[in-house]
Amino acid sequence: MSNRHSPDEPSAPEYLLDSVSLLSKKWHPAVVRCLADSDGLGYSDIEDRLDGVSAKVLTDALEELQEYEIIEREELSQSPLRVNYTLTGRGKELDGIIDSLADWGETYLRNPDTEQVVLVADDDERFLTMHEAWLEDDYTVRTASDGEEALGSLDTDVGVVVLDRRMPGLSGEQVLDWIRTQGYDIRVVMVTAEEPNLDVLEINFDEYLTKPVLKDELRDVVADLFERREYGSQIQEYLALRSKQALLEAERSPQTLEESEEYQRLQERIDDLDATSEDIEAADPETLERITLQRQQ
Repeated sequence: MSNRHSPDEPSAPEYLLDSVSLLSKKWHPAVVRCLADSDGLGYSDIEDRLDGVSAKVLTDALEELQEYEIIEREELSQSPLRVNYTLTGRGKELDGIIDSLADWGETYLRNPDTEQVVLVADDDERFLTMHEAWLEDDYTVRTASDGEEALGSLDTDVGVVVLDRRMPGLSGEQVLDWIRTQGYDIRVVMVTAEEPNLDVLEINFDEYLTKPVLKDELRDVVADLFERREYGSQIQEYLALRSKQALLEAERSPQTLEESEEYQRLQERIDDLDATSEDIEAADPETLERITLQRQQ
């Protein structure tokens, strides 16, 4: 028997079209998601949470969702009139579907302006492939096998660069200098097999990782650097300097650091920022804790 539809038959099951029609109404999924995050809400509470919805549209949406037994309305009092809306069992099931649709849309329909792009630059093919694989589930990842290719891959869409410090030809440090001179709003994690020395004080990176880098370590740092892009310039500088401080304290003896004028200037700048910037108080404490702990490991 043929499974082909006749020209007069719909190309999709009837109930699928009904479901799409219900969910395509702008405020219906929003009401379901709103109620899913609560133990029940009154009419005014829902109206307050759904910015931009008119009273008539909200009333119509609530009535239709009640008709389909997706939500239920309980009258708490008559004078004054107080009602409470909650999801039914089928409403909770529908919320799971809406949540899955939202995840799908975020993955495949995301506006390029909100896309998070990471550039991984490393002349070692093993590290390049491995770091790309660790990040590609959460970010759009570009790769470059040398400094020249890295420069060709850079634009304003890139938010974070995972940059090998030592590459033949144009080094990672030279690529970093170019990024800073161009004024790009890009956070950079320098990755290298070399043990850090006091010369890192002259390099304008945000984070510094020593190979071999662990998967969770790299993922945590990249996520943190995307968050830092939302901070002001003072707190970005403060976090970068704190990273350098923790890095050197983990790798160099206290006596070596005490004798370094560059390190003393670093500490003085950190103290100045800590004392003058109110924004630092708003920094995620987990970020500061991670910077310290990763150097102690």
